[in-house]
Amino acid sequence: MLARRIIQPLLLCRSYHIILNNKLITKIPSRSLKGLVYYTTESFPRKLSAVPEPTTSGSSRALTSHNSHDSTRAAEIKDAKLIFNQAWKNIENQYGRQNIHLPREFIFLMGAPGSGKGTHTHSILRARGITNSPISVSQLLQTPECKELINQGQMISDRYVIESLLHAMLNCQDPTVGVLVDGFPRTDIQVEALKLLHDRMTELRREFWSTDKKDQFPRPVFRICVLYVDEEISVQRQLARGRMIREHNANVKKTGQGEIWIERVTDNDESLIRERYAIFKSHYGSLLKLSKMFPFHLINATDTIKNVLQIILKEFEYQSSLELDSETYDSISHIPVASQIGIHARQDLISRLEHYQDTEPDQLKTAIKFIDNHIMPQIHRHSISGHVNIRTEEPLMEDNHFAAIVMDVLSERGYHVSLDRRVHHIPTRVDLKTGKIELDTHRIYLLTVEYPKYYIRPLEQKFD
Repeated sequence: MLARRIIQPLLLCRSYHIILNNKLITKIPSRSLKGLVYYTTESFPRKLSAVPEPTTSGSSRALTSHNSHDSTRAAEIKDAKLIFNQAWKNIENQYGRQNIHLPREFIFLMGAPGSGKGTHTHSILRARGITNSPISVSQLLQTPECKELINQGQMISDRYVIESLLHAMLNCQDPTVGVLVDGFPRTDIQVEALKLLHDRMTELRREFWSTDKKDQFPRPVFRICVLYVDEEISVQRQLARGRMIREHNANVKKTGQGEIWIERVTDNDESLIRERYAIFKSHYGSLLKLSKMFPFHLINATDTIKNVLQIILKEFEYQSSLELDSETYDSISHIPVASQIGIHARQDLISRLEHYQDTEPDQLKTAIKFIDNHIMPQIHRHSISGHVNIRTEEPLMEDNHFAAIVMDVLSERGYHVSLDRRVHHIPTRVDLKTGKIELDTHRIYLLTVEYPKYYIRPLEQKFD
């Protein structure tokens, strides 16, 4: 009776809580992402057998296989490699090795209960340009088979979870872009399986590199994102969410307008909320192991939604070292990144100006005089626009060093300057006997100067 009272609310909140021998055996719960489309095992070409796991081992999870001998052996040795290989073999047998086309980029999203995974999923997808629907592991395990096992107090095997996830990955709408996976990995075995998946994708890339299918096997990019909040914040957020949902549903029932929101049992029971957080905390060490394998984003989600969003967007900015093939990156990495090239520009500019003053003060004075007489009048004339093109035939600008001094002086005063040299040939005389054309050469120097524009407020707006 006790088991029945406990397991019903746990099923309603879609967490992986299982009652076994009157003890609470758990896996990390995963919030569903409201409003998003999920892949489910119902879309798979065939059904997987979610065989219950033996409980003789110290771990609550066991392996399954269509072959009973392999299943028993895997359950005994708890070998992550064997589990993954069993799942991968089934995938290859069904799809064919040459037809496997997995997404290029994977973002594995984990987080403490109440950390805002559902809130920030859309932002992560936008930041990475991912158009595929997220894959929710908790939704993958909502099949009748899995529910029956849960009702019987049995566990769902790691191999079943891994194989279900592989099916969902292979059924992405657009494998040329990435996909976000919510709720994986959760266990040590799943962490190791993730590394094995990366190795297998790399192996396939090498195998098909010289074939016409090489674009089907891109370099895999795995990123781990963990949203973290402490226990008290987690509890308060979930209780607040529960109150908001109850108030909304009461208003819908009263007015008859709107849609009823799904109410989670855990959002109303503080003890269950703390149970969920304890589960997350107990598996936190498994997640930290991933920081040694893949780019790892541990994000403090205790701040406001807006501030956390800014942190997430910053974390997921494009990074060529993570996304380009190693050979491609090595070929171009010597070129400075635009955001870093100006780090020492100010110090270098000061050093050059000091050098001009110390070693060639007359040249510096000539450059300043040229600026005063030819450039500043044009800048003042176009001060509102913040942009001016200055054409001059000053012979001194033919000297690259003099032109550099002029540009350095203007740069020090906050102007953005570029120089373009142009040569115009104008016919001055034609020899009618020989056909020879004499040309007069004009050298024109175009200085483009940009600076902050000045905004004039219309008179009528001053009285609004």
